[in-house]
Amino acid sequence: MATTATQQRRPSKGDEYGSLDQGISTAVSSLTAILDPEVLKISARILRVIDRYKFPSSSSSSSSTTTDTNLPSRSDEGHFRFLCTVYSQVKASEPIRLCLPAFPFKSPNSTRKVLGRLPDKAEEVALAHLSGLCLAIGDLYPPGAKLTIISDGLVYNDLLGVPDKDVWAYGEALRAIARDKGYDKNIIFSRLRDLVTVPLPEHMDEMTYVANASNFRRALLNTFMRPDWEWSEVRRSEDVCATYRGYIKFLETDLEHVFPQGEDRSKSRFKRGVEYIARQMLARGDAFANAVSTRYKDHVRLSIHASTGASKLSISLLPTDTIYTTPWHCSVAFRLDGTITSGMRAEFEADDRFELVYTADGRPSYFRERSDLLSWAGDKGGVTMEPLYPSGVMVRPSVPGSLAIRDIDGDKVRALAEVNSPVVLRGFCKRPDREEFLKKAHELGEPLPWKFGLVLEVKDRGTETAGLNNVLSSEWMPFHFDGLFKTKTWTDDDGRECLVPDPPRFQFFAGVTGSPKNTGFTIFSSSTLLFQHLPSWLSVHDLSPLTWSVATSSFDQTTMRGLPLVISHPTTGKPCLRYHEPWPQEKTKFDATVVTIEGQGLPGSSEAICAAIDETLHDRRVAYYHAWEQGNLVVSDNVLMMHTRSDFTAGSDRELWRVHFD
Repeated sequence: MATTATQQRRPSKGDEYGSLDQGISTAVSSLTAILDPEVLKISARILRVIDRYKFPSSSSSSSSTTTDTNLPSRSDEGHFRFLCTVYSQVKASEPIRLCLPAFPFKSPNSTRKVLGRLPDKAEEVALAHLSGLCLAIGDLYPPGAKLTIISDGLVYNDLLGVPDKDVWAYGEALRAIARDKGYDKNIIFSRLRDLVTVPLPEHMDEMTYVANASNFRRALLNTFMRPDWEWSEVRRSEDVCATYRGYIKFLETDLEHVFPQGEDRSKSRFKRGVEYIARQMLARGDAFANAVSTRYKDHVRLSIHASTGASKLSISLLPTDTIYTTPWHCSVAFRLDGTITSGMRAEFEADDRFELVYTADGRPSYFRERSDLLSWAGDKGGVTMEPLYPSGVMVRPSVPGSLAIRDIDGDKVRALAEVNSPVVLRGFCKRPDREEFLKKAHELGEPLPWKFGLVLEVKDRGTETAGLNNVLSSEWMPFHFDGLFKTKTWTDDDGRECLVPDPPRFQFFAGVTGSPKNTGFTIFSSSTLLFQHLPSWLSVHDLSPLTWSVATSSFDQTTMRGLPLVISHPTTGKPCLRYHEPWPQEKTKFDATVVTIEGQGLPGSSEAICAAIDETLHDRRVAYYHAWEQGNLVVSDNVLMMHTRSDFTAGSDRELWRVHFD
């Protein structure tokens, strides 16, 4: 098992533990002498992946779901505890089991906070984020991970005036999103009924659920509530106090319309009521936590609440830059560049920069930055733009079949791709026509000829490389920017000629066929997200002065030196990574590619910097995995984005057309 896991495509480089969270490093160091080192190494890497999803250290006190900077850290205890849990599962070649009490119901304040009582784009993004966590574990450990989300809705809903049937509807809609998006491959849902013993009919429907809601709550408290639970005692716990402060914060807005202030309820009386409800929630939450620890004792316990880290790992559910990190307490907004922010519904409604987007059935779903780039072909029904996670935009005809490839607004697609790639165009053709494809390429820009013509037919050709290394194979490719196969001779200030990259500005793909299921992905990683998720010891400021060299016997024996690692985007001016992932001979049956980071005063060794960049490029919070369907058209900015392709079964019917253009 350990051998199989360590043979994955992306092993870590350099010191195995030095860049881990200090708690993980301490735990690993103390165990290396007595445990299987390979299993321990994999276990530590898995905990490191989970650690990426923790609360950002810059968060300040706020809602119940953000870090509390006043809390003492006991993460070393938690990491040691969960390292043992993960180790036992890795040793047995079992999926890593995670559990997360979360997703209760929408806040009852749909006037100021949320968009309604059902899940919306905020929940969808959160599930994508959590699914990405499981997939990231699977990237380095083949059995992967399974996350059980345990809804705590019935534990608290009556205290907040939320009907039992609303809790049921929220949970059912959440499961539907997971099924529709494929997140249910990694995510399992559990209810309060799974933690207690209550006689029930074989089939659970809405009416049965509502009829037994009180029974579930009663059984929970009777079975798992501590008889000696007293606020004066439990408030001594740092974790309890952090959760209490969070409860107070969000209850003040959750309950402002449920229990409005007025002649019969003063501000101070409302405040006392909020504090009382918060303590009731803590008492019930303690019973719920006891039930979870009993039922899921062999799981890594995740939490949406701030904590010391001793008994649970606190994570953020939304990839946001604000304090609002749980989707049932906020609304989300997408900027034009694809980055996500979250906040109060009322705040976005009052901000002229954003507009509200509705689902096909007319429910409000999320906000997005206003832009003329997001609409065209209005005379033929227009288009629907859907943000992709973690980056990119899916464009479809609003009326299926109403638009063809000729109706695509090339200027707007090109401009949108410069800030948020890839732009995926689906539903504009069933199978691409070469003449129409080339015509659209000329509308998008100036197509750049290859030595074999304008269109590269990308498919598995076995050992026939056509001078393109493993591009025309079925094996995994390194991340790159198309700067090795297309070069030019440059004369420097001293009159010396040297070879430099001359990459195209854009890529334009067409899916001639689909891809084998769950394989053969084209993977795009945005510099916008990459620079946000580099490890703490490395930043875009550190990388900007650096250069790099590359050497390979492919692409006409290409060797180049002094290449800038970061360049400015020619349109937006934003920093963009210009890089090729090192690809040693053990990763390919074709030609190796050697990459070295150059420069004085490096923040780390060349190998360490490459390892950090490589890991971030493959980070599921950064990398968009595109699964091809026949007829897909994709436009990607080759400066903003790095790209690669995952492996697939040799000889599979997977064919793309690709044109480069400036």
